[in-house]
Amino acid sequence: METFTHSVAASRLLRAAACASLLVAGCVGDIGSNPSSSSSDSSGAGANPTGGGTSSSGGGDALCNPRLERRVVLLADLQFMNAIRDLLGDEAIEAEQAPDARMKPFAKKGLVVGTSLVHTRLSRAAYAAESISERFEQVTGCAPDGDDACAKTFLTKFAQRAFRRPVDQTELDNLWSVYALGKEESYERGVSLAVEALIASPSFSYRTELGGDADGDVVKLAAHEVASELSFFLTDSLPDEELAAAADSGALNDPEELTRQAERLLEKPETRSSLNTTLIAAWGLSNLFGTVKDPGLFPEYTPALQASMFHETELLLDDLLWKSGADVSALLTTRETFVNGVLAEVYGVEHTGSSPEEFTKVELPAEERAGILTQPGLLAALSRTDNTSVVARGLFVRGALLCLGKIPSPPESLSDAIKELLEADMTERERADARAANSTCAGCHAQFDAFGLLLENYDPVGRYRDTLDGEPIDARVDLANIADVGGSYASAVEFAEAVAQNDGFAACITRHLLTYGTDDETLGARDCQVGRVIETLPEGQRTLANVVKAIVTSPALTERAKEE
Repeated sequence: METFTHSVAASRLLRAAACASLLVAGCVGDIGSNPSSSSSDSSGAGANPTGGGTSSSGGGDALCNPRLERRVVLLADLQFMNAIRDLLGDEAIEAEQAPDARMKPFAKKGLVVGTSLVHTRLSRAAYAAESISERFEQVTGCAPDGDDACAKTFLTKFAQRAFRRPVDQTELDNLWSVYALGKEESYERGVSLAVEALIASPSFSYRTELGGDADGDVVKLAAHEVASELSFFLTDSLPDEELAAAADSGALNDPEELTRQAERLLEKPETRSSLNTTLIAAWGLSNLFGTVKDPGLFPEYTPALQASMFHETELLLDDLLWKSGADVSALLTTRETFVNGVLAEVYGVEHTGSSPEEFTKVELPAEERAGILTQPGLLAALSRTDNTSVVARGLFVRGALLCLGKIPSPPESLSDAIKELLEADMTERERADARAANSTCAGCHAQFDAFGLLLENYDPVGRYRDTLDGEPIDARVDLANIADVGGSYASAVEFAEAVAQNDGFAACITRHLLTYGTDDETLGARDCQVGRVIETLPEGQRTLANVVKAIVTSPALTERAKEE
């Protein structure tokens, strides 16, 4: 395969033959960024850029203007690869490059539009185009020595689907120039080079949010932009045929049709799985696969156990949120979960499956476990090699679970003291007490250490324990100084049940989904865009499907602010 020469050819053709049209999406706005803010806050701190509104209860339109200006948005690598696969099949992706949804990144931090990314996407475009050669007629509907009319019919449809919008005549003329250049070598090469140029184009790698004329300070997104945003939000890939047709006809401009399309997509198992993985990504559970434990202390902590822990969460989300249609608060209170043989040992429950690998539903001890907060996977991912971590667990509860706001990193000057404290022969509560006694550390750690102390009943692989080194574990904490969750709690179970009774967790779930759907990492759980969704869904009716439908039709997805 002529990978390098083909990549260079596509690059040159893209710059020369197609610059006037295929590059249009790469020449508008602040590419790949959030124009509303120069910084990001993945924990959901209440950042409130200009135009974002501040009403925690939703408020009226005047108080909840669009946070985001018109822009173009770079597809994440997972979305880019999924789109190629949906266009050309699994064969269009190198086996070692196949996307792993379990590793879905929640934020695009580190995804920089530079030479490396451009080279990578050009190479993947070249590979995808070359993959057509062994199945040319199957993919294109044209004979290997077919005519121009067949090629143009295929390429026109392919371009429309790849760009997720109608393709104008100038763009098609440029595409025919690419096709004609490749055809000098062969008919098949003409088609494959045109496909390569389309996939390498910024119009494939970016989706636009430009809309039409402004209505005051607000711009409504075009139907094809909404279709693309909706599809990448829910499925991490291209709009399917029915959604694309609704955009083509203009029907998607009707909120009722938008709701209908969302409901249709939510019936698909792949959509539900994608949304589950979005939440798992927001919680950072994929970090589990990068953790190690001291093999002398935790020999059972193997890759197989890690995979089992991750799959347990997948199964629980699918069962609670989709099969049962439970309110999202049930994620914090359920005593049921799914275990295979190795997980049953961690939980200390009986495994009734027909084989050690089979996952079966079990009831967990009510005094020991409560939903995702006490799942071994999260607890293991938030622990050190040889010990638990009050800091990591506390920051997770404050940030990813409750969206209470980001805590700044400790100053560099404290690195030696932190290392010394971690190496000291102390319990985690003793370390927390030492931080509380240090005036430099106390102010920040008072905002999250207590959350981590609540979880000290769970060891570094998530097993429940009452004692540590022969001494009873005291997990009691007083959270009076933390807004929204103030009170005294004797255990993580008691805390989870209390949190499930207020709006905070549902708002945080909503914030995560809105953040992923809009690529607005500075959105806070108290911002009015989140408040509007919570207001529309009474307590007990906040199923994930209802939350998603409320998000889909909200101005946060369908409107943008006119540039100042």
